[in-house]
Amino acid sequence: MNRLYVLKRLWSYIVKYKPRLLLLAFLGLFGVLFEVAKPLPVKLVIDSVLSDRPLPALIQTFFFNSSMLATKSQLLIALITLLVIIVAGSTILTLVLFKYTISLAQRLVYDLTIDFFSKLQRLSLSFYTKNLVGDLLQRMSGDVFVVYFLVAQIILPAVASVVCLGAMFYVMASIDIVLTLVAFSVVPVLILLLAFFIKPMNDTTQAQYKTQGLFSAFVQQSLSSIKVIQAFGRESFMQQKLKEHAREFSQAFVIANKVSMTYNQLTALTTGLTSAVLLSLGGYRGMHGLLTAGDLIIFLLYLPALYSPVNALATAVGGAVAISARGKRVFDILDSDEMVQESPEAFNLVAPKGAVEFRNVSFGYETPDGTSKQILNCISFKAEPGQVIAIVGPTGTGKTSLISLLCRFYDPWEGKVLIDGSDIADLKLHSLRENISLVLQEPFLFPMSIAENIAFGNPDASFEEIVEAAKAAQIHDFILGLSNGYETKLSEAGSSLSGGERQRISIARAFLKKAPILILDEPTSAVDAHTEAKIFKALNKFSKGKTVFIISHRLSTIKHADQIITIQNGTIVEMGTHDALIKKGSIYADLYKYHHFN
Repeated sequence: MNRLYVLKRLWSYIVKYKPRLLLLAFLGLFGVLFEVAKPLPVKLVIDSVLSDRPLPALIQTFFFNSSMLATKSQLLIALITLLVIIVAGSTILTLVLFKYTISLAQRLVYDLTIDFFSKLQRLSLSFYTKNLVGDLLQRMSGDVFVVYFLVAQIILPAVASVVCLGAMFYVMASIDIVLTLVAFSVVPVLILLLAFFIKPMNDTTQAQYKTQGLFSAFVQQSLSSIKVIQAFGRESFMQQKLKEHAREFSQAFVIANKVSMTYNQLTALTTGLTSAVLLSLGGYRGMHGLLTAGDLIIFLLYLPALYSPVNALATAVGGAVAISARGKRVFDILDSDEMVQESPEAFNLVAPKGAVEFRNVSFGYETPDGTSKQILNCISFKAEPGQVIAIVGPTGTGKTSLISLLCRFYDPWEGKVLIDGSDIADLKLHSLRENISLVLQEPFLFPMSIAENIAFGNPDASFEEIVEAAKAAQIHDFILGLSNGYETKLSEAGSSLSGGERQRISIARAFLKKAPILILDEPTSAVDAHTEAKIFKALNKFSKGKTVFIISHRLSTIKHADQIITIQNGTIVEMGTHDALIKKGSIYADLYKYHHFN
């Protein structure tokens, strides 16, 4: 992804607000005219008030017959008044321009942030196995501001600088073309400097933001696993790791700023030397009567104003380098194709019954070293509405991967997954997932009230329905014992609750969703056997007519399933009821005997 492509993509966000951008450019042009006009009243005071030179022809055309200019005192008052008007107008216009520039730029950041977050939500889970969450947060909270800088610090300043240079060149050339050419000789030198430094600035800037993302990712991971770190007494180890990341980030920051500082200082040296030459030559020509005092004042007052837009242009180009480096980090995500694709012809499930079929499904993951590892091989089975399907097998055989394919968190390498006879790849993702209720192996709760967490999958549910689901999940009495009951706000990820309490709230959430397909992935691993029995008894009521998938190592919870599927080494080795498999003396029978669940 090259620099030009990134800038084009950023521009695609800006053109949506083209009328506002044109208005800002229009206001900016007026601002430039005010800035260029500021020294002119000073010149007239020196040449026409303090000396006896006649007013320029343009001024005479407007004021020749005006009684205001009958005396030098009146002319002085008129010129000072004009200067005050110009300065006041410039100040007011600058404030207005600043206000609307910030408003537009922030709107652009908002749009880019929304698109970025939307894309993150659509990416498949395989994407998150290869990208650090902390780095993604850095891209979303920091790098999206590139569009802000593009408008506020590059496009508008660059346009204003070009117009300002043109206006100043016209004014200065009309006074003394020789001095003007000397003043503008700095431009090609600055272009050469920029051509030399642009690649080093780009490379070091990209390295800086890469190490910053890794640093943020490490901090996020450390804070998320603080309980484990403290439990194993590894604070010193993590502190040392942090120092290493901080050192790399600091070094990259120093190198990037050294390159940028060298470029800026050489630019300043170039413009400074040109200023000295210009002042010397202007003084010499003034002493020999080739310039009036007012003309020389114009050049002296234009000196900082002249090099300001030149530097602004150079800074804008240099800024474009930094912006393209940060923008690349944003568009690497926005342009990523590592997502579950929704077909343009995708349709909604209509009156779904919940019949599920896996037809010759094979699947695997890409490992961190870039190779692929197959997890499931040629999986085929059917589940009818109203059936309870239990999936068992040793750890790491692909049980969770199987239900992840049903939710279409991933797409299979081969084969099809069907619901009511329709390939789920042909369904709209929202329609598919709103008809599946899921309890994850590691339950996650949001930092909101318990009632809101339970109703997360069914926000229109009544309070009575929320209570009913909580009772079924055996969590109602616990909730009532809290100070604010169902309105109790949970901490981040529900860390203030025990594992069993989080699981039961997650089960209540799944019950309340009332989807035709219910998936329970180790739903009661942190719950005692007595509570588990009550939950599965309530499951009979909430799962009536639904297709239920249960993954559990507690085989006592699944022996009443309509069909038990045993997976080993990524393949189905047996299917049947509990009694049939026990009688057969199968792998399931060995597992059941080993766990002593009778």
